[in-house]
This record gives sequence, structure tokens and C-alpha cells, in this order.
Amino acid sequence: MSATVRTFRAPDSSSALAAVKAALGPDAILISSRTVQGGLFRRAEVEVTAAAGPLVEPALDAPRAAGAYAKAERETRDALRLGRPADDQLASEVKLLRRSVEEARRALATVTREARASHDLQIPPAAALLHARLTGRGVEPVLAEELVRQALQLSARPSGLLGAIRDLVGERLLPCRAPWLHDGRHVIALVGPTGVGKTTTLAKIAARALIESKKKVALLTVDTYRIGACDQLARYGEIMGAPVLVARDRSELYAAYERVREFDLVLVDTAGRSSAEDVSRQADLVRVLPKVQLHLVVSAATGALELAAIGERYQALQPDRLVFSKLDEAAGPGAVLSVAVRIPRPVSCVTDGQRVPEDLHALSASELADLVLPEEPPAQD
Repeated sequence: MSATVRTFRAPDSSSALAAVKAALGPDAILISSRTVQGGLFRRAEVEVTAAAGPLVEPALDAPRAAGAYAKAERETRDALRLGRPADDQLASEVKLLRRSVEEARRALATVTREARASHDLQIPPAAALLHARLTGRGVEPVLAEELVRQALQLSARPSGLLGAIRDLVGERLLPCRAPWLHDGRHVIALVGPTGVGKTTTLAKIAARALIESKKKVALLTVDTYRIGACDQLARYGEIMGAPVLVARDRSELYAAYERVREFDLVLVDTAGRSSAEDVSRQADLVRVLPKVQLHLVVSAATGALELAAIGERYQALQPDRLVFSKLDEAAGPGAVLSVAVRIPRPVSCVTDGQRVPEDLHALSASELADLVLPEEPPAQD
């Protein structure tokens, strides 16, 4: 059965993709897209070419489609090599062609995941589409299947599945008050693996508390292992006018805490730990501080399997809050769900860049759900 190929034009990419889905169904494969100039009195439009493939056994046709796609990509590269030297117009066309190829690659990957989900998991097409979107966002396949199957029990209508899944995600990703907005005296220790940005996150929280909440902030560190760690925190403290105290053991840490009793917010930086024994010793160290609140910092740029392992490793620590860092580097931000289901604690804040304190945010419940499954698929520019 040959595929039906059609071309659609719309004011923007979201409208064009909606037209494709309405006309060719959720199994449509995106072939190309380009911007069509509208002239002097008309706005530019997005032109999308898509195909509706065979409707039987789509999972078995995916390798054939992938082969055809690869052949077309090779032919395109060969044709470009035979062309004349690139000028501005040709360079623009090449850039557009590369974007179209990448969009086709992503669309094929989504269709393949959806087809496999429908075929292997034996779920309805609408549920298979959402399963593909979840895994495409970095969610563990087993968690994606669990969410989809629970949503099918909650909503009999395909149109209600998205909302049901987002509600289920919301039960696992709960927001809470930002750490720089607490009333009264507060003591927070940031813990987590090496390289997740604990020190930078601590500096961002301190700056927010100083600038927005007008709090007196003190910085403590027990990270005497990393070369330059204390110097880095000292520089932050000098810039913000906050005292920085270093402690090497429980007695020194408690003594440092006593010295900053008049401060509203005390932030404690710790070294990254990998083994369960080191994590436990670190917990014993920081818990010498009265009413200390442990915030586990994990990188959203880490894959789902590694985040699942981190969740298992830090369960015994019993952290009070979760912090998701490096959202700007995450290809699949939905992977953070792997930690949240293993350590069911509220999310205090997230970071999405290196700027202090601009790239620190407290997200709402809807914004946290967007990390895993946005209400609408990302538009293709």
C-alpha cells in the first residue's frame, strides 16, 4: 500500500503540524518543512510535507522507513557536494534543508517509538503517542508505561489522557516554597553527587535571599576535598558580602554554626559523594546542625538510568527537598522523574544556567509537569 503525500501551509509550525495530524492521522511522517515568504502584504507561512504510511503493522515498517530516509539523506548530501560554491542564498537553503532533515529524523523516531508502543504494549494509538512523547522527553520506559496505563484507567476518552498523565506527574513532582523565601531562621545543606553544581546553586540561593528577601546570609562549607572548592565559595561570599566559614569535622561545623546564630539563612555546601557509606557519613556530619534541611541536588542532564541509581543511593539519606540543576543542558528533562518516584519529596527550585542568581527558579506544579510532558509538543521552527 503506497503512502499518501500531502503538503500543508499554515501561519506557524504548530498550526501546520495540527493540520497534518488532522488530515493524515497520528501516524503521519514528516518529510520536510520550510518557510514560504508571503510577499509585501502577506506574512510568511510554514509549509510542511508529510506522508501517511500503511496503517497495518507500523512497527514492522519502521526499519523500511528508516532505510528510505537514510537513502534520501545520502542522495541529498551527494547532490549538495556537486553544487557550485555556496552563496548566501544557497547557504540559507542548505541550513533549511538540514533543519528539515533533522525534523524528519525526530519525527521518524517519534513515529517509531509510538508504533513500537502500540504494537508491543498493546495500548490504543492515543496512548501510544503519549508513551512515545514521554520516552522522548527522557522518562524511563517502565515509568512511561506505568503513567500511560494508569491514565487509561482514569480516562476512557483519548482526549483526556494528556491531562490524566499530567495529573499523575503532578502527584510525583510537588512544588514547595522557595528556599530563599522562608520566614524566620533557616539552615539548609545542599547534598548530592559530584558535578551537579551544588556550590553554584548555593550561591544563587544566597544571592536571591540577599537581594529579594533582604535576609542576612552566612555560608558554611565542609567540602575540604575538592581542590579550590573553598576558594570558589569564598569568592562568592566576598562578592555578596556574606561570611564564609570552613569546617572539617562535626565539632568545627557546630562551632561555625554557633558563630552565625544571628543570620537569617545559613547555607551549607558539601562535597559530592558516590558510595552509600560516604553518603551516610556526610549525612551524620551535617545533621549535627539543629533543624537542618537537606536539599538533594541532581542534574537534569543526567540520563534516567543514572538518576534512578542516584535515587536509590540517596534514599537512606532521607533528604527533605529536591533541586534539579542544569535544565538548560538536558535533552530529556523528564528523566528527573526517576529521582522523584524513588525519593518522594517536594521540589524547592531548579537551575537552568550559570548566571547568579538569574538562572534559579521556583516552579509551579504546572511548570514541573511541563518538564516531563508539556501540554503541547514543542513547535518545530
